[in-house]
Amino acid sequence: MSEENFNETTAPRVMPTQNKTNLILTILNIVLFIGLIVLYFIILKPGTDDNNASATAQHKAARSTNIAFVNSDSLMVQYDLVKTMRTDLEAKSRMLEQELSRKQSAFEKDANYFQEQVKKNSISEASAQEIYSSLMAEQQKLYDLRDQYAGEISRNEYELNLVLVDSLNNFLERYNRKYNYDYILSYAHGGIILAANDSLDITRDVLNKLNKEYSKEAKKD
Repeated sequence: MSEENFNETTAPRVMPTQNKTNLILTILNIVLFIGLIVLYFIILKPGTDDNNASATAQHKAARSTNIAFVNSDSLMVQYDLVKTMRTDLEAKSRMLEQELSRKQSAFEKDANYFQEQVKKNSISEASAQEIYSSLMAEQQKLYDLRDQYAGEISRNEYELNLVLVDSLNNFLERYNRKYNYDYILSYAHGGIILAANDSLDITRDVLNKLNKEYSKEAKKD
């Protein structure tokens, strides 16, 4: 091959300076464009929060809610702790009623005797006024004592309910660690829940376990 042919066909061609500059600018523009796209997805994350929230909502909707209920009427009748407290409260109520009844009978006896003496003119007017005032004061004491006893029984009734609620909540918190219900509702006749599926009723199991625990605690005392 001649030197002339070699120079024309074989020797590498040198790119013009203008073309080389354009190529470099094009590459830089492409790199910058790609960089902007990457920053956009890293910083702004379009639609990520909405998509996550939508996915969470769909997941929750797909999972059925696990619900059970306890019949509070049955608890008030069959829970041994409540039965013991109810028995004590009824005994105290009877004792207060009997005491009030004795005081009332004594007052009525004094009042009747006073009326008889007035009818017989056996006492002076001044004495009658004094006895009458004393009887009225005694009657007021009886009214106050009746209100006091009623308030005391009412407070004891309230405390009984608090003990029941606290005991039940404490137990169900431990009980649900095993069964993992989403909700355990309280059902009572005439309450907010008007009807319920019997298959959701866990009252019998709860009562059995409550009474076993109470029996163990009672034996310790």
